[in-house]
Amino acid sequence: MERTLLFFLHFCFALPLLLGGPASGADEIAQSRRTAVVKAVELAQPSVVSIHVTYRQQVLYRSRDPFIDFFFPYTLIPGEQERTSSGSGLIVSKSGYILTNDHVVGARDNPYKIAVSLPDGRNYTAKYIDTYISYDLAILKVEAPDLPVARPGNSDDILVGEWAVAIGNPFDLGPTVSVGVISAVNRDFAEPQGAYYYRDMIQTDAPINPGNSGGPLVNALGEVMGLNSFIYTGSEYSIGSIGIGFAIPINTARSFLQEIERHGRVRRPWSGILRLRPLTDALVRYLDLPSAEGALVYQLAPDSPAALAGLQRGDVLTQIDGEKVRSPEEGWSLLQGFQVGQSCTLTLLRNGKTRTCRLSLAEMPSARQRWD
Repeated sequence: MERTLLFFLHFCFALPLLLGGPASGADEIAQSRRTAVVKAVELAQPSVVSIHVTYRQQVLYRSRDPFIDFFFPYTLIPGEQERTSSGSGLIVSKSGYILTNDHVVGARDNPYKIAVSLPDGRNYTAKYIDTYISYDLAILKVEAPDLPVARPGNSDDILVGEWAVAIGNPFDLGPTVSVGVISAVNRDFAEPQGAYYYRDMIQTDAPINPGNSGGPLVNALGEVMGLNSFIYTGSEYSIGSIGIGFAIPINTARSFLQEIERHGRVRRPWSGILRLRPLTDALVRYLDLPSAEGALVYQLAPDSPAALAGLQRGDVLTQIDGEKVRSPEEGWSLLQGFQVGQSCTLTLLRNGKTRTCRLSLAEMPSARQRWD
């Protein structure tokens, strides 16, 4: 009787394991696979598009005319050649606006065709709308129903060390995901990178490669924190990632999108400062300046916002809204960060004294209006 009771008790304890154990274990494993990163990708990836820009490039061909070749060997004939570049983009509105990098659009003045591919297999021809050249941002538009729209986050609320997921089309392979963390925020590049000024950038070690440009950097909630833009490789080569990539904050991109939605274009801000010059040793001595940090206001447009604010030729610009101006490049970089209608405080040196003035940015007039 005792053995029977013992066997019965063992059987009762073992029965749930025999019937439900393996299934429950499989369920736990299945749940463990659905990490925060997986859920973030499921939320964000449908709104990430692949972009292919076909454009015509001026090239020189070898002559194929025997007569010309005989009398004028090595003659080059001008012509055109079609080229295609690829990148990524982000659907940011149901109306079809797509946010990307300006350098992805590339030959925006002479595009032959801009093709956009969605992860669900749909393909569209996009229209180029406008560019925010200073920040390397561009807007395209497609006419399509039921577009999946990205969830914008708040790039002022980023946590250094939190998960970062880069989504895009590297090397034109198609939709691709890479994972890392937020390495740093508020990275500034005082020197322009080509035509672009990069400020307040998000740094990540999530692998970013050519073709990722224009795609989003999202957090573990699937919210877009930034737009992946370029990588640092530590050399002249920019083929692959070494874990140092940079994204434009989504809050910067949001202000650009608002300009498009409200005005249908990007209004170019204008301060009226025409030329800034670096401070040479001779100028530092002549103006009796404490250091060579700053930018000399060398030329102003008459009746411009800067002139009306009280700025004068010969003033030395040292700060803009509390941020140091160490060189003319840094001064331009800071000024480019403001939009039409916004104001900033300029700190300057004049006749050995520190002064401040309030500058309100206006819309860039036409060349003729500037000098009439």
